Amino acid sequence: MRGAHIKRIFLFVTLLSALPCNQIVLAEVSSQHLSVISSANPESNAIQSFIIIKKGHLLTQGIKHSSKQNTIGQQTPFVIKLIKQPKENQSVQWRIKVNDKNHGTIKLLSDFTGHGRMLSSGYLWNSSPLKKDIQNRQQLIFRPAPFSHQPSIYKKGKGSQGSRRKYGGGTRNIDEKKYNPKFSYDVTVTITENNEIISTHKTNLSMDRIDMIRQEYINHYNIKRYGRGKNGHIPIPKREEITNIPNKPKKLAGNPLTESQYKLIINDGMLELARKINNIYSNNLKKLKNTNSFHDLKMNKLEIPESKLWVTSGWRNPERNEWYSNAVNGIHQRGGAIDLIIMAPSNSRKSAIGYWILWNALESNKSEIKAYWQLETNGRPMTTKEFKQDIEPQNGIPDAFDKADHLHANVKY
Repeated sequence: MRGAHIKRIFLFVTLLSALPCNQIVLAEVSSQHLSVISSANPESNAIQSFIIIKKGHLLTQGIKHSSKQNTIGQQTPFVIKLIKQPKENQSVQWRIKVNDKNHGTIKLLSDFTGHGRMLSSGYLWNSSPLKKDIQNRQQLIFRPAPFSHQPSIYKKGKGSQGSRRKYGGGTRNIDEKKYNPKFSYDVTVTITENNEIISTHKTNLSMDRIDMIRQEYINHYNIKRYGRGKNGHIPIPKREEITNIPNKPKKLAGNPLTESQYKLIINDGMLELARKINNIYSNNLKKLKNTNSFHDLKMNKLEIPESKLWVTSGWRNPERNEWYSNAVNGIHQRGGAIDLIIMAPSNSRKSAIGYWILWNALESNKSEIKAYWQLETNGRPMTTKEFKQDIEPQNGIPDAFDKADHLHANVKY
């Protein structure tokens, strides 16, 4: 094994020796000779991730009940410093590659200039070779291009034909079931001497999945609902508030607690709320089956179904929420809301009885749940009148339970 290792080294040196002198590149990825600042957030900066905030904007950070909120300001410029001092007869040349053409250009803040061009794969910027007389040639400073939700007005709801309208653009017109594009910048600095490359140092500044989620909240911070009403000022989650997906209680069936493709979640009480509701419903169902004491509006005894609850929705990232929900300020985005359905054929007598039992169980245990809930159909809550009337069909069950397609519940903020 040792002999094979020596052979590999010898082969590598031989190949290098065979190259022309000006093509020999000694590259270091995430070079120890480069100091990098990517974000004002220490946790993001530690891994060279970042978020982008518009100039002059101040945003509230801390989305959970227990979080101590604070304000975050505009994005700190990216600062990449070459620690290794080049010799006086050596030149320094910087290169920035924006790894997606949709992510725009950069704004250079360094003391030197350069030129850039748009490629099919992104944007490429190069400085000229910087000689010793160029001030601060060892320090590259730039800002990412502004990044915001397009269009600025939140557009959702039903189209003229009654079909669900595609959401109003969203961030970069991506698939609403997936996630934000990942901003990424490759930065390279090359040291040359007499037109020969002496060394090359590389680093990458790239949003990780946590900051990609945070960027969605930033992009949706000022969205107006249908062009009127209040803006969507949901706080920006802190990095530590975004975690791995917890397991549901074994007794609670259904989907994972998130609709996101990020494989991460914000959970601000929805898991515990779902557990309480499920236990209360199951216990009440068992009690009614034992006593056979549940009646319709005509005082006829109702057969108690074996229906269980099924989780359909939990945390939604803002892009997903914009497509799926009418609520720009929806609590699903805070990790404090859960949607549950009765596991029975939709709009059947069995599901209607199930929702009726669920509703009565919750109303009887308000002090234990300490939350808000409502029955909904097709995105709208049931009216007070629908809880009292039995018009269509006249089956002894209030219309609210005949029409319901899910229960929404959320912790109170």
